[in-house]
Amino acid sequence: MDKISIVVPVYNVKQYLKRCVRSIENQTYRNLEIILVDDGSTDGSSEICDSFTDKRIKVIHKPNEGLGLSRNVGIKEATGKYIAFVDSDDYIDKTMISNLYSEMIKNHADTCIGGFKRVFKNKIISYANPLAGKTFEYPQIVKEVLAKMMGKASSIDDHIEMSVWKVLFTLSVIKKSNIKFPSEREFISEDIIFDTEYYTKCKKVCMSSDTGYNYCDNNDSLTTSYNPNRFELQVKLFKELQKRTIELSIYPFVEQRLYNTLIANSRYCIKLEQKFLHIRKDTLKRILFICSNSTLQYALIRYKVNEKKSSKLINKLIKKRRVTSLYYIMWIKNTFNI
Repeated sequence: MDKISIVVPVYNVKQYLKRCVRSIENQTYRNLEIILVDDGSTDGSSEICDSFTDKRIKVIHKPNEGLGLSRNVGIKEATGKYIAFVDSDDYIDKTMISNLYSEMIKNHADTCIGGFKRVFKNKIISYANPLAGKTFEYPQIVKEVLAKMMGKASSIDDHIEMSVWKVLFTLSVIKKSNIKFPSEREFISEDIIFDTEYYTKCKKVCMSSDTGYNYCDNNDSLTTSYNPNRFELQVKLFKELQKRTIELSIYPFVEQRLYNTLIANSRYCIKLEQKFLHIRKDTLKRILFICSNSTLQYALIRYKVNEKKSSKLINKLIKKRRVTSLYYIMWIKNTFNI
């Protein structure tokens, strides 16, 4: 059996870390190298990393730099033939690595993409890979796989989550091409930047029906916490992906997907502004700032995807800069958690 490296960036996740690491230790696939990259934790996570006795675990302590750069440290230290990434506030089912590996070997692929489950406080929702059972070879990978990571394009949702944490990668492809994650402080989604480089270098991708990755909806995660620069970073990412997909000659296939992602993320940014800014005047000012952005307004004009009524309404209000209406709609959403 080939050695598989699993990289786990760790930063102030004391309450979740043991659950995560135990789920990796308990994998039915045993030939693992588990790399815990402690990114300057201050809550006791560092000590927990050092407390594990499994000989397959390697711990690296480093100053705080963020998730993306911590993964790069893990890649540099990895010695397996294949590599996977698990976030330290998530966990994986005991057969996940075995399932992805078996699919990859069976299909003579160098990459395998699965689905995942989203774990909430009172429910779990499963998201299967919409292309499960299919394989793609280069250059088809770019048009059929990478393109679908850019967002939704129709009411029939065929998009693939661009996150790297439900994927088994070939380490030599990453190291040979010197593929690295950017800092999330530079790009709000470091995963899709990595994806645009990796999937142009791999030769064959297979799609798995496995949903063994458990993405946990924690209140203090990066995706649910307030970042005053979140919207500006979303616009920056949109422009970067526009540039990259034009260079890859797939922009006509992803244009609506990119608009969808920007608009959906903008709606979410407005929701967070209402939730976290407690002075109404400041909230209205921030909402107006978002609505007035020329890139977002251009996307709304060009956008053709048929969405549900509530999203359509909010899109229309953003387009018309109806700031007060947006404020009260988001107040209702935040108050009743809808």
